[in-house]
Amino acid sequence: MKRVTILGATGSIGTSALKFLRLHRDKFSLDYIAVGQDVSGALAIAREFGCKAIAVADEQAGAGHSDPDVKILTGAQGVAELAALPADVVLGAVTGSCGLPAILAAIEAGNDVALANKESLVCGGPNLLKFADDKGVKIIPVDSEHSAIFQCLLSGRKDELEKIILTASGGPFRTASHSELEAATPAQALAHPNWSMGPKNSLDSASLANKGLELIETAYFFDVAESLIDVVVHPTSIFHSAVRYKDGAMIAQLGETDMCGAVGYGLSYPERIVTGLAPLDLPALGKLEFYALDDALFPAVSLARAAIRAGQSGSLTFNAANEIGGAAFLNGQIGFLDIARLIEQCLNKAGGKFTADLPDIVAADEAAKFFATEQLAAFLKQS
Repeated sequence: MKRVTILGATGSIGTSALKFLRLHRDKFSLDYIAVGQDVSGALAIAREFGCKAIAVADEQAGAGHSDPDVKILTGAQGVAELAALPADVVLGAVTGSCGLPAILAAIEAGNDVALANKESLVCGGPNLLKFADDKGVKIIPVDSEHSAIFQCLLSGRKDELEKIILTASGGPFRTASHSELEAATPAQALAHPNWSMGPKNSLDSASLANKGLELIETAYFFDVAESLIDVVVHPTSIFHSAVRYKDGAMIAQLGETDMCGAVGYGLSYPERIVTGLAPLDLPALGKLEFYALDDALFPAVSLARAAIRAGQSGSLTFNAANEIGGAAFLNGQIGFLDIARLIEQCLNKAGGKFTADLPDIVAADEAAKFFATEQLAAFLKQS
């Protein structure tokens, strides 16, 4: 039995993981789970799968709860403690850089990680990957695009690689005009046409900040220059991503818009087993459409390239400014296009002040968010 821990068990990725695990109760045990606030949901999962312990990140939500059969940990420290408990693979599916301490704890404990929390790698960068390598820990990407790239790269050697093609759906605003984006509402931004995700990931997809984060993650995880990564808009998200080799061959990974595929691969790696996905019906699919990215309307990807060139401080700044700006948009403080404007302002003013080695990267992330909050206040005064 392969022992699994899920960080973020009630979110969209966690829900997909549970669907996959229900298919393979003879191959996997779900020993530990962490959630944000949903204690009752976590306890229901724990009873179904026989979990030994749960962690609730929100201390107030977790306070006062007890269960005779399940240990309950609370707070960020509780989530990190749970991530360090013995497991064959820890699925990191907490949204945002708040998931970073638990990922570090899992690695420190020697647990392999199936990583859906892109912000952990964006903030930790090469230092996080070296930390995992030093601990003998495998990190398997679970984002659909990075899982696809990971699989496609099995077809050749790194020195044969010419390009990585990272696909973007374009989100709900793919065909919107500049004036429509200026007037975009949170409800419109959260209405993703293909994927069912939480508010942050849905908003990031609408602004293409998620593609900026994924560009940074791709550069770090696969150790390639940002100039070797192309971003192409593919509205249906069937063509998850691809790589092109020097001989002209392009290897792509295709599949339904259901995270059970990438999650199942991440949990079962290096094996391939049934994930519950229906096979693609190519005649019914008919065609695949691709479009060039409009950098003028969606500058987040270009800003991510600038962040990569600036080094770790740049990627920390990009992530922090996007998190602070995204929350400000959802709270009605700024407009949709102001998110990218805030990211650009932060990148221009941050310099290299947030570079840090592990384990100080958590403190550096907090400092970058404080800086982005200050820049937001200045931005609001200018508006």
